[in-house]
Amino acid sequence: MNINNDIRKLVNDTPFVDTHTHLWEESTRLAALEERRGSGIPASDIGMLFSHYTDSDLIVSGMPEADLKRVFGYDLEPKDKWALIAPYYERVRLTGYGRHVRASVRMLYGEEDIHAGNVEAISEKLRAAVKPGYYRSILRDVANVEYAHVNSLQTPVFMETDMPDLLMQDLSTVALGSGLDLTAVRNATGKDADTLKEWHGVIDWCFKTYGPRAIATKNQSAYTRGLDYAPVSAAEAAPIFARYRKKPGSVSPAELKALQDHLAHYCIHKATEYRLPVKLHLGYFAGHGGMPLHRVRHNAGDMCLLAQEHRDARFDIFHINYPYQDEVIALAKHYPNTWVDMCWAWIINPEASVRFLKEFLMAAPANKVLCFGADVLPVELVPGHAAVARKGIAQAITELMEEKWISMDEAETLIQRLMRGNALELFDHDGKIAAWGGERAAS
Repeated sequence: MNINNDIRKLVNDTPFVDTHTHLWEESTRLAALEERRGSGIPASDIGMLFSHYTDSDLIVSGMPEADLKRVFGYDLEPKDKWALIAPYYERVRLTGYGRHVRASVRMLYGEEDIHAGNVEAISEKLRAAVKPGYYRSILRDVANVEYAHVNSLQTPVFMETDMPDLLMQDLSTVALGSGLDLTAVRNATGKDADTLKEWHGVIDWCFKTYGPRAIATKNQSAYTRGLDYAPVSAAEAAPIFARYRKKPGSVSPAELKALQDHLAHYCIHKATEYRLPVKLHLGYFAGHGGMPLHRVRHNAGDMCLLAQEHRDARFDIFHINYPYQDEVIALAKHYPNTWVDMCWAWIINPEASVRFLKEFLMAAPANKVLCFGADVLPVELVPGHAAVARKGIAQAITELMEEKWISMDEAETLIQRLMRGNALELFDHDGKIAAWGGERAAS
């Protein structure tokens, strides 16, 4: 028996549940072909493949930001865009970000790598594929993704998707609470408030309206503040909200934190009421040149207090808290209401993710880890990210077998659990599809 080949086949044949991504709506991508500059979407050519995450590696490697901006625009031909990328591509092609671009190119366009001789052909194939139904084809047929959970960046609260049976939607709570943004919520929902009690009503309305169809709540405010949500009563928060409503600049940073803390807890209570898992960004920052590691390293410690305060909530901790992944293994092992999500991690650092998965399985219950989330805007990058994740999962399981920690029978059951079973247990996919309405969901 060739353990490696057998495990690879099992992993490749098993569908993923993608527990976190940011995909634009397919209709948005279709419209961008005509709207071009006004769409806010990169041109559908070779630049699209470098527009999320790999762009950061390119800049960190030395590429001028002005040149990268031109790569995403509509004024240059693909060959001219490649001339800007090429001097830096060799520096980043071996990173996780570079690998998922190359894997996507292989899976979608039949090319092993990108070079001056094929950028025109790749761009032509990419653009020609952008037509109705291509999301379903790429996700289901190429990437072998059963469901994708979308934290839409096109709206601050909830996306009314055209494909609810494929693109399950998160209810974002950042603007409602820990990153309070009254204007964004008003523009998205038509709801406003003059008092804290009325704002509670706005939050209640969002959960009543979107909660039955949402797959989870999502909070990524760890990009801008810590997760140290102190217990702040409504009586303490109400006068701060009143002043903030009239003039945001009139409240001090400490007062704003207190108001956000109160609302963050309120949103977690509502998520628990609606039986929605609470997805939280932890760890590494997207982008470049701005990550405060001194604050990031406290995320896991802050999570302990949240897990204790909200024992009936179910927390889905994102990105393995890289580079502090050891702490979240301890969290998942100790707290019954805490899961760890490997979304994005496979392309941040593939080798660290292999080690993480092995160590997690040796320490924590196997149902407490979710193994894939593409975490990308362009759907064209999902197959490559899935391929990197599949390689890493197969490697981790194979090594555990070779080291005599698990058997083949155990591996077969484990692979199903890691790639889809845990997600199907934690999230109510069937119930959410039904809530959208069977006719629309099946369209």
